[in-house]
Amino acid sequence: MEKLLNIPDDWYSKLKHIVESDYFKQLSAFIKQRRSVTAVFPHSNEVFRAFNETPFGKIRCVIIGMDPYPTLYNGQPVACGLAFAPRYKEFVPPSLRMIYKNLKDGLYKNDLDCPETLDFTSWAQQGVFLLNAALTVEHTRAGSHLKQWAPFTEAVIKAISDYSSGVIFCFWGKDAQQYRQFVNHSAHYVLLAPHPVSAVYKGGTWDCRHFEEVNEILKRNNGETIQWLSS
Repeated sequence: MEKLLNIPDDWYSKLKHIVESDYFKQLSAFIKQRRSVTAVFPHSNEVFRAFNETPFGKIRCVIIGMDPYPTLYNGQPVACGLAFAPRYKEFVPPSLRMIYKNLKDGLYKNDLDCPETLDFTSWAQQGVFLLNAALTVEHTRAGSHLKQWAPFTEAVIKAISDYSSGVIFCFWGKDAQQYRQFVNHSAHYVLLAPHPVSAVYKGGTWDCRHFEEVNEILKRNNGETIQWLSS
């Protein structure tokens, strides 16, 4: 198969119609033009990292956020191609701190030997597809590419919905939740929660039990649960 995008064949075959469309050519040209005049994150070779980390047939859970982190740390983009994942473990953005606190206080609150770190590569390898509603963003301009990526994101959600079953979709925030309409609710599970960064801004707690709920669903279906924290 001759491919115009370097993603695994199982993904490409289901997204071929959008990747080879005029729309996608225009999207690619737009991002190339924006990179020529401003900083766009993540690096170009990381934009589709989520597709390469999680094969289509291995997807058990989809976590959908807003767009990549629009900030720098040590002169490098914080965004690294997986939704919510930071490039450097020593730099923890506010939304990531909220995710970690939620896990510690919820799923692992009674665990005296609770692992210490979040490892998003491990999540991806366990079948958690970490998708942002937009796969690129401009420096300090959150949401700057959401409109341009919308048709592609819609196609990705439809592909997962149409060609698999029993996937748990976690939509975090309003920008992500607009895509729930493209999921077959009779064939999949749909969980909704605010975006973790909204709790940061409001100075409260993040009202989300998705980590527990995902594992409860997997247990009911005799599946292996997700190890959300690692040593």
